[in-house]
Amino acid sequence: MAEAASEEKSSSGGSMLKIIIIVVLLLVAGGGGFVGWTLMNRGEEPSKEAAEPPPPQFNVNATPITYNLDTYIVNLMGKTGMSKKYLKVGIMLGIGSEEQKTGIDQYKPLINDSVLILLSSKTYNELGTVEGKIQLKQELIMRMNQVMGAPMVKKIYFTEFVVQ
Repeated sequence: MAEAASEEKSSSGGSMLKIIIIVVLLLVAGGGGFVGWTLMNRGEEPSKEAAEPPPPQFNVNATPITYNLDTYIVNLMGKTGMSKKYLKVGIMLGIGSEEQKTGIDQYKPLINDSVLILLSSKTYNELGTVEGKIQLKQELIMRMNQVMGAPMVKKIYFTEFVVQ
């Protein structure tokens, strides 16, 4: 009976020794793999090209498609009606294609009327800020496209802007 108990202890001690050896070997292999991986990747920095998209290409030979409108001079609104302040603004349209120029030509009298009414409804304070000018551009695009019945005008460019 004493022999059976000592055999059980030695077999359980042998299996425990095997588990400890396996765990130590796994730790050594894992540590060695980590050290090798960091040494191989130490000299390389993550490429910025992979992190950032490439910048958009600018074609210097391509000319934007524009349409020159008139220069407009209007009195600005005051507290009690028209004021003595005026606005002089030159406008250029950014359009989608050359074919749209003939369509804009057909609607030019209606566009001029719409632009004059919109400009003369503005006050000096509204146009005195950058936000006011941006808002005016958006309103002009909306009005012109509404007059023509199609989204032909994509952008508005001011070629002159004087408020006095």
